[in-house]
Amino acid sequence: MSNLFKDLMDMKFSRNILIAASALVLACTTACNNTPEGKGDATIGFASESYMYKETAGLVKLPVQFTGEPKTYPITFDIIATVQGGSDELETILHFTQTEGLKYAGIEGASAFIEFTVYDNREINESKYVELEIANVKGAAIAGSGKTVIEIADNDNNPYERLWGNWTLKGSNVFDGTAVSWEVNISGGFSAAEEAVNADRKLVCWGFGGNKEDLTGSDLTPVKQPVWYLNYNADAKQLSLIPGEMMANCYDYTGSVPGSSFEIKTAALFVQDNSLVYDFTFGGVTATWSDDMNTITFTPNTGIYGVIVADGEPSDYGFAGCLNITMTRN
Repeated sequence: MSNLFKDLMDMKFSRNILIAASALVLACTTACNNTPEGKGDATIGFASESYMYKETAGLVKLPVQFTGEPKTYPITFDIIATVQGGSDELETILHFTQTEGLKYAGIEGASAFIEFTVYDNREINESKYVELEIANVKGAAIAGSGKTVIEIADNDNNPYERLWGNWTLKGSNVFDGTAVSWEVNISGGFSAAEEAVNADRKLVCWGFGGNKEDLTGSDLTPVKQPVWYLNYNADAKQLSLIPGEMMANCYDYTGSVPGSSFEIKTAALFVQDNSLVYDFTFGGVTATWSDDMNTITFTPNTGIYGVIVADGEPSDYGFAGCLNITMTRN
Protein backbone atom coordinates (compact mmCIF):
# COMPACT_ATOMS: atom_id res chain seq x y z
CA MET A 1 0.00 0.00 0.00
CA SER A 2 1.41 3.31 -1.01
CA ASN A 3 1.07 6.82 0.26
CA LEU A 4 -1.33 9.13 -1.50
CA PHE A 5 -0.02 12.67 -1.14
CA LYS A 6 -0.41 15.66 -3.45
CA ASP A 7 1.25 19.04 -3.18
CA LEU A 8 -0.89 22.10 -3.81
CA MET A 9 0.53 25.05 -5.76
CA ASP A 10 -0.80 28.47 -4.67
CA MET A 11 -0.77 31.29 -7.24
CA LYS A 12 -1.68 34.95 -6.65
CA PHE A 13 -4.27 36.98 -8.53
CA SER A 14 -5.69 40.49 -8.33
CA ARG A 15 -9.19 41.32 -7.11
CA ASN A 16 -11.94 40.96 -9.77
CA ILE A 17 -9.44 39.26 -12.04
CA LEU A 18 -10.32 36.98 -14.93
CA ILE A 19 -9.54 33.46 -13.74
CA ALA A 20 -9.37 30.57 -16.14
CA ALA A 21 -11.12 27.43 -14.97
CA SER A 22 -9.50 24.13 -14.13
CA ALA A 23 -11.52 21.03 -14.95
CA LEU A 24 -11.34 17.34 -15.52
CA VAL A 25 -10.52 16.93 -19.21
CA LEU A 26 -11.76 13.76 -20.82
CA ALA A 27 -10.61 12.13 -24.02
CA CYS A 28 -12.18 13.48 -27.19
CA THR A 29 -14.40 11.13 -29.15
CA THR A 30 -14.12 13.40 -32.18
CA ALA A 31 -11.42 15.70 -33.48
CA CYS A 32 -10.31 18.10 -30.75
CA ASN A 33 -9.57 20.93 -33.15
CA ASN A 34 -11.82 23.97 -33.24
CA THR A 35 -14.60 23.35 -35.74
CA PRO A 36 -17.14 25.74 -37.32
CA GLU A 37 -20.14 26.69 -35.19
CA GLY A 38 -22.62 23.83 -35.37
CA LYS A 39 -26.21 23.23 -34.34
CA GLY A 40 -25.37 21.57 -31.03
CA ASP A 41 -27.49 22.25 -27.95
CA ALA A 42 -24.73 22.16 -25.33
CA THR A 43 -25.07 24.23 -22.17
CA ILE A 44 -22.67 25.04 -19.37
CA GLY A 45 -23.59 26.17 -15.87
CA PHE A 46 -23.25 25.71 -12.12
CA ALA A 47 -25.23 23.05 -10.25
CA SER A 48 -26.17 25.47 -7.49
CA GLU A 49 -26.59 29.23 -7.05
CA SER A 50 -24.45 29.16 -3.91
CA TYR A 51 -21.87 27.06 -2.06
CA MET A 52 -20.39 27.25 1.43
CA TYR A 53 -16.93 26.08 2.48
CA LYS A 54 -15.01 26.45 5.74
CA GLU A 55 -11.60 28.12 5.74
CA THR A 56 -10.16 24.68 6.45
CA ALA A 57 -11.61 23.19 3.23
CA GLY A 58 -8.21 23.12 1.51
CA LEU A 59 -8.37 22.13 -2.17
CA VAL A 60 -11.94 22.42 -3.51
CA LYS A 61 -13.33 21.00 -6.75
CA LEU A 62 -16.48 22.97 -7.50
CA PRO A 63 -18.58 21.20 -10.15
CA VAL A 64 -19.47 22.67 -13.51
CA GLN A 65 -22.31 21.03 -15.44
CA PHE A 66 -22.28 20.36 -19.17
CA THR A 67 -25.28 19.05 -21.08
CA GLY A 68 -26.07 18.37 -24.73
CA GLU A 69 -23.98 18.23 -27.88
CA PRO A 70 -21.22 20.85 -28.20
CA LYS A 71 -21.58 23.37 -31.02
CA THR A 72 -17.83 23.25 -31.50
CA TYR A 73 -15.06 21.03 -30.23
CA PRO A 74 -13.65 21.75 -27.77
CA ILE A 75 -15.88 23.87 -25.53
CA THR A 76 -13.82 26.67 -23.98
CA PHE A 77 -14.72 28.99 -21.14
CA ASP A 78 -13.30 31.28 -18.45
CA ILE A 79 -14.35 32.18 -14.93
CA ILE A 80 -14.55 35.73 -13.59
CA ALA A 81 -14.04 35.78 -9.82
CA THR A 82 -15.28 38.87 -7.97
CA VAL A 83 -15.04 39.50 -4.23
CA GLN A 84 -18.37 40.75 -2.91
CA GLY A 85 -18.30 43.51 -0.28
CA GLY A 86 -15.45 44.55 1.97
CA SER A 87 -11.90 45.37 0.99
CA ASP A 88 -10.40 41.86 0.87
CA GLU A 89 -8.26 40.93 -2.11
CA LEU A 90 -9.10 37.70 -3.93
CA GLU A 91 -5.72 36.15 -3.12
CA THR A 92 -6.47 36.42 0.62
CA ILE A 93 -9.58 34.26 0.17
CA LEU A 94 -9.10 31.82 -2.72
CA HIS A 95 -6.10 30.59 -4.73
CA PHE A 96 -7.02 29.23 -8.17
CA THR A 97 -4.77 26.51 -9.55
CA GLN A 98 -4.71 27.55 -13.23
CA THR A 99 -4.58 30.82 -15.13
CA GLU A 100 -5.21 29.68 -18.70
CA GLY A 101 -8.50 28.95 -20.49
CA LEU A 102 -9.76 25.41 -20.37
CA LYS A 103 -10.59 23.32 -23.42
CA TYR A 104 -13.29 20.82 -22.52
CA ALA A 105 -14.09 17.98 -24.91
CA GLY A 106 -15.93 15.59 -22.64
CA ILE A 107 -19.14 13.68 -23.17
CA GLU A 108 -22.55 14.71 -21.89
CA GLY A 109 -22.85 14.36 -18.12
CA ALA A 110 -19.11 13.99 -17.56
CA SER A 111 -17.64 15.56 -14.44
CA ALA A 112 -15.83 18.87 -14.65
CA PHE A 113 -14.57 21.12 -11.91
CA ILE A 114 -13.18 24.54 -11.09
CA GLU A 115 -10.31 24.00 -8.68
CA PHE A 116 -9.20 26.41 -5.99
CA THR A 117 -7.58 26.33 -2.56
CA VAL A 118 -9.28 28.10 0.33
CA TYR A 119 -6.96 30.34 2.34
CA ASP A 120 -7.13 29.86 6.13
CA ASN A 121 -6.14 33.20 7.68
CA ARG A 122 -6.15 31.96 11.30
CA GLU A 123 -8.03 35.11 12.36
CA ILE A 124 -11.60 35.58 13.62
CA ASN A 125 -13.68 37.25 10.91
CA GLU A 126 -17.11 37.30 9.28
CA SER A 127 -17.88 35.11 6.27
CA LYS A 128 -16.41 36.23 2.96
CA TYR A 129 -18.13 35.94 -0.42
CA VAL A 130 -16.79 35.46 -3.94
CA GLU A 131 -18.98 35.44 -7.04
CA LEU A 132 -17.96 33.18 -9.90
CA GLU A 133 -19.28 33.92 -13.39
CA ILE A 134 -18.89 31.75 -16.48
CA ALA A 135 -17.73 33.92 -19.38
CA ASN A 136 -16.20 33.86 -22.87
CA VAL A 137 -17.85 30.55 -23.72
CA LYS A 138 -17.31 28.99 -27.14
CA GLY A 139 -19.15 25.88 -28.20
CA ALA A 140 -22.03 26.05 -25.71
CA ALA A 141 -24.72 28.32 -24.30
CA ILE A 142 -24.65 29.50 -20.70
CA ALA A 143 -27.37 27.88 -18.58
CA GLY A 144 -29.27 30.35 -16.39
CA SER A 145 -27.25 33.26 -15.08
CA GLY A 146 -23.98 31.36 -15.29
CA LYS A 147 -23.14 32.63 -11.82
CA THR A 148 -22.72 31.21 -8.33
CA VAL A 149 -21.67 32.70 -4.99
CA ILE A 150 -19.14 31.01 -2.73
CA GLU A 151 -19.31 31.69 0.99
CA ILE A 152 -16.08 31.11 2.93
CA ALA A 153 -17.08 30.65 6.57
CA ASP A 154 -14.67 31.43 9.40
CA ASN A 155 -13.51 28.66 11.71
CA ASP A 156 -11.18 30.53 14.05
CA ASN A 157 -13.65 31.29 16.83
CA ASN A 158 -13.96 27.58 17.59
CA PRO A 159 -10.94 25.54 18.77
CA TYR A 160 -12.64 22.37 17.53
CA GLU A 161 -12.60 23.57 13.93
CA ARG A 162 -9.18 25.15 14.27
CA LEU A 163 -7.79 21.64 14.75
CA TRP A 164 -8.99 20.69 11.27
CA GLY A 165 -6.37 20.49 8.55
CA ASN A 166 -3.33 18.49 7.44
CA TRP A 167 -0.84 17.27 10.04
CA THR A 168 2.37 15.25 10.16
CA LEU A 169 2.34 12.52 12.82
CA LYS A 170 5.66 11.38 14.27
CA GLY A 171 6.44 8.68 16.82
CA SER A 172 8.35 5.45 17.38
CA ASN A 173 7.48 2.21 15.60
CA VAL A 174 5.72 -0.22 17.94
CA PHE A 175 7.54 -3.16 16.34
CA ASP A 176 11.18 -2.06 16.39
CA GLY A 177 11.34 1.40 17.97
CA THR A 178 12.48 3.18 14.83
CA ALA A 179 11.16 6.63 14.00
CA VAL A 180 7.97 6.73 11.94
CA SER A 181 6.12 9.57 10.27
CA TRP A 182 3.01 9.89 8.15
CA GLU A 183 0.42 12.42 7.02
CA VAL A 184 -2.96 12.74 8.76
CA ASN A 185 -5.94 14.88 7.84
CA ILE A 186 -8.16 15.98 10.75
CA SER A 187 -11.76 17.02 10.09
CA GLY A 188 -15.26 16.72 11.42
CA GLY A 189 -16.09 13.98 8.93
CA PHE A 190 -16.36 13.07 5.25
CA SER A 191 -19.78 14.64 4.70
CA ALA A 192 -21.91 17.52 5.95
CA ALA A 193 -24.15 15.05 7.78
CA GLU A 194 -21.19 13.45 9.57
CA GLU A 195 -19.80 16.87 10.49
CA ALA A 196 -23.14 17.81 12.04
CA VAL A 197 -23.20 14.66 14.19
CA ASN A 198 -19.57 15.04 15.31
CA ALA A 199 -19.61 18.82 15.85
CA ASP A 200 -17.64 19.92 18.93
CA ARG A 201 -17.32 16.37 20.25
CA LYS A 202 -15.50 14.06 17.85
CA LEU A 203 -12.65 14.45 15.33
CA VAL A 204 -12.02 12.19 12.34
CA CYS A 205 -8.37 11.40 11.56
CA TRP A 206 -7.76 10.10 8.03
CA GLY A 207 -4.43 8.36 7.43
CA PHE A 208 -2.80 5.61 9.49
CA GLY A 209 0.56 3.98 8.99
CA GLY A 210 1.05 6.23 5.98
CA ASN A 211 -1.97 4.76 4.22
CA LYS A 212 -4.74 6.93 2.75
CA GLU A 213 -5.76 4.56 -0.01
CA ASP A 214 -8.63 2.09 -0.02
CA LEU A 215 -7.79 -1.20 1.64
CA THR A 216 -9.25 -3.95 -0.54
CA GLY A 217 -10.16 -7.58 -0.21
CA SER A 218 -8.99 -10.30 -2.55
CA ASP A 219 -11.92 -9.48 -4.84
CA LEU A 220 -10.53 -5.92 -5.13
CA THR A 221 -13.76 -4.42 -3.80
CA PRO A 222 -13.07 -0.94 -2.39
CA VAL A 223 -13.77 -0.79 1.33
CA LYS A 224 -13.50 1.71 4.15
CA GLN A 225 -10.39 3.87 4.23
CA PRO A 226 -8.17 3.72 7.35
CA VAL A 227 -9.45 6.27 9.86
CA TRP A 228 -9.27 6.74 13.61
CA TYR A 229 -11.13 9.01 15.99
CA LEU A 230 -10.49 11.44 18.83
CA ASN A 231 -12.90 12.72 21.46
CA TYR A 232 -12.75 16.51 21.81
CA ASN A 233 -13.10 18.08 25.27
CA ALA A 234 -13.13 21.88 25.11
CA ASP A 235 -13.35 22.39 28.89
CA ALA A 236 -10.33 20.19 29.60
CA LYS A 237 -8.54 21.35 26.43
CA GLN A 238 -7.86 17.71 25.75
CA LEU A 239 -8.20 15.06 23.07
CA SER A 240 -8.57 11.36 23.79
CA LEU A 241 -8.26 8.37 21.49
CA ILE A 242 -11.48 6.43 20.88
CA PRO A 243 -10.44 2.74 20.89
CA GLY A 244 -12.52 -0.11 19.49
CA GLU A 245 -13.66 1.80 16.40
CA MET A 246 -13.32 0.10 13.02
CA MET A 247 -10.41 1.64 11.17
CA ALA A 248 -10.76 -0.37 7.96
CA ASN A 249 -12.30 -3.65 6.85
CA CYS A 250 -11.44 -6.28 4.26
CA TYR A 251 -13.25 -9.42 3.19
CA ASP A 252 -12.22 -12.80 1.80
CA TYR A 253 -8.70 -12.37 3.09
CA THR A 254 -6.43 -15.19 1.96
CA GLY A 255 -3.24 -14.29 3.81
CA SER A 256 -1.74 -15.68 7.00
CA VAL A 257 -4.46 -14.40 9.34
CA PRO A 258 -6.91 -17.22 10.06
CA GLY A 259 -10.54 -16.80 9.09
CA SER A 260 -12.40 -15.80 5.96
CA SER A 261 -12.71 -12.10 6.80
CA PHE A 262 -11.03 -9.49 8.92
CA GLU A 263 -11.24 -5.88 9.96
CA ILE A 264 -8.76 -3.50 11.51
CA LYS A 265 -9.74 -1.79 14.75
CA THR A 266 -8.08 1.06 16.63
CA ALA A 267 -6.51 0.02 19.93
CA ALA A 268 -5.06 2.13 22.73
CA LEU A 269 -1.39 1.26 23.25
CA PHE A 270 0.45 1.43 26.60
CA VAL A 271 3.78 0.67 28.18
CA GLN A 272 2.91 -1.34 31.30
CA ASP A 273 5.48 -3.08 33.52
CA ASN A 274 8.05 -2.66 30.75
CA SER A 275 5.74 -4.44 28.32
CA LEU A 276 3.53 -3.20 25.51
CA VAL A 277 -0.19 -3.87 25.87
CA TYR A 278 -3.19 -2.78 23.83
CA ASP A 279 -6.79 -2.26 24.78
CA PHE A 280 -10.02 -1.86 22.78
CA THR A 281 -12.06 -0.22 25.55
CA PHE A 282 -9.88 1.94 27.80
CA GLY A 283 -9.73 5.54 26.59
CA GLY A 284 -6.58 6.48 28.44
CA VAL A 285 -4.55 7.73 25.47
CA THR A 286 -4.87 11.51 25.69
CA ALA A 287 -3.34 14.52 23.99
CA THR A 288 -3.23 18.28 24.36
CA TRP A 289 -2.83 21.04 21.80
CA SER A 290 -0.47 23.99 21.94
CA ASP A 291 -1.73 27.56 22.44
CA ASP A 292 -1.16 28.33 18.76
CA MET A 293 -2.91 25.05 17.84
CA ASN A 294 -0.01 23.99 15.62
CA THR A 295 1.13 21.03 17.74
CA ILE A 296 -0.69 18.07 19.32
CA THR A 297 1.27 16.09 21.92
CA PHE A 298 0.15 12.69 23.23
CA THR A 299 0.90 11.39 26.73
CA PRO A 300 4.38 9.75 26.80
CA ASN A 301 4.54 5.94 26.66
CA THR A 302 1.12 5.71 25.03
CA GLY A 303 0.13 5.41 21.42
CA ILE A 304 -2.14 4.02 18.72
CA TYR A 305 -2.22 0.49 17.32
CA GLY A 306 -4.21 -1.03 14.44
CA VAL A 307 -5.15 -4.58 15.47
CA ILE A 308 -6.41 -7.11 12.95
CA VAL A 309 -9.64 -8.72 14.12
CA ALA A 310 -10.29 -11.99 12.30
CA ASP A 311 -13.87 -13.30 12.32
CA GLY A 312 -14.67 -11.10 15.30
CA GLU A 313 -11.69 -12.16 17.42
CA PRO A 314 -8.51 -10.07 17.93
CA SER A 315 -5.49 -11.71 16.37
CA ASP A 316 -1.79 -11.46 17.15
CA TYR A 317 -1.30 -9.38 14.03
CA GLY A 318 -1.04 -5.61 13.88
CA PHE A 319 -1.47 -3.01 11.17
CA ALA A 320 1.15 -0.38 12.01
CA GLY A 321 1.23 1.50 15.30
CA CYS A 322 3.43 3.88 17.22
CA LEU A 323 4.23 5.32 20.65
CA ASN A 324 5.16 8.78 21.93
CA ILE A 325 3.21 10.66 19.28
CA THR A 326 3.56 14.31 18.31
CA MET A 327 1.56 15.89 15.49
CA THR A 328 2.65 19.09 13.76
CA ARG A 329 0.46 21.17 11.46
CA ASN A 330 1.64 21.22 7.84
